[in-house]
Amino acid sequence: MFRRYANIIRTALAAALLTAVVALAITVSSLKKEKDRLAYNLEVEMSNSHDTQQTITYAELKEYFSKEIQTLKEHGVRPKNVENIINVQYRLIDTLLYRDTLIYVYDTVKSLRKANFDIRSQCWSVSGYVDSSDIYIDNFDFNDSITVALYKERRKCLFEKRKVKAIAISQCKGDTLHVYRNLKINK
Repeated sequence: MFRRYANIIRTALAAALLTAVVALAITVSSLKKEKDRLAYNLEVEMSNSHDTQQTITYAELKEYFSKEIQTLKEHGVRPKNVENIINVQYRLIDTLLYRDTLIYVYDTVKSLRKANFDIRSQCWSVSGYVDSSDIYIDNFDFNDSITVALYKERRKCLFEKRKVKAIAISQCKGDTLHVYRNLKINK
């Protein structure tokens, strides 16, 4: 009878040992993945290639990107439902001169005391009036559509990890915009 209990105890100990080894292997694997993720994020930050995607946890999102969370909440988006955040910097500098319209306004001002103007383009419009030698702008409206896409960069080496990059394209100007943050949030 003692032999039977000894076999049961050995089997239970072997199962417990196997369970502990499997649990330890899973823990080591998850710690290695976390270490690799943090090392990759640091590499992207150090290389200043901000269009390359970094992976963060929801806790890191709450801790380091509170401004983005506040912006999402203001627009009715729950931060827990967000999978990616891409920040794009858009700067408009317009140096166009519409001579025909300005000559018309100048000729009108010479004969009148006040002249209204309304200049329209495909992407923007400016309206206001000229009073004697002063120009007043009532409305400046810029309307653009920006396309943001995530794509995987081609590998330079077979063993290299594929990088997910972001691109933002302005429909009006037809140029690409500067992506200064590309984050993927792990749930």
